Amino acid sequence: MPKGKKTIIKDIKLLDNDEIIINGKEYVILENTKDIQTAKTMKISSNGNRILRFEDEKKKATIDVKREINIFKVTFIDKERAKKFNKDNDKKWILENDKKELIATANSFIKAREILAKLQDKKSENYEKQIGTTIFFYIEY
Repeated sequence: MPKGKKTIIKDIKLLDNDEIIINGKEYVILENTKDIQTAKTMKISSNGNRILRFEDEKKKATIDVKREINIFKVTFIDKERAKKFNKDNDKKWILENDKKELIATANSFIKAREILAKLQDKKSENYEKQIGTTIFFYIEY
């Protein structure tokens, strides 16, 4: 669906865990509102999120397409390959002898970015001092 296009909502069902089905497609609720099931239209914003519009024009909710996004931590053994990975983020630099572990799974890009931000925050208890030298985080979907 191109940016800016409005979609009329014909069928909407609220599920558990901040999930919603609109016109047969699953979405994740990012910014909820009361009576979200009464949305009339959906529009794609400039950052790719979907904005639900209601009869009351001041009322809105933000959703994103539901997907499975895995967040990995990789620890390079070779610092030269780590530098190359840091330069171009090409996964070809990750070899079998490097330590790669799945550390989290998110169901939208915004939630994945929130997790990555917490992992890279120096004030976080999970902060790795070697981030950017031999330890890197990346997402796969």
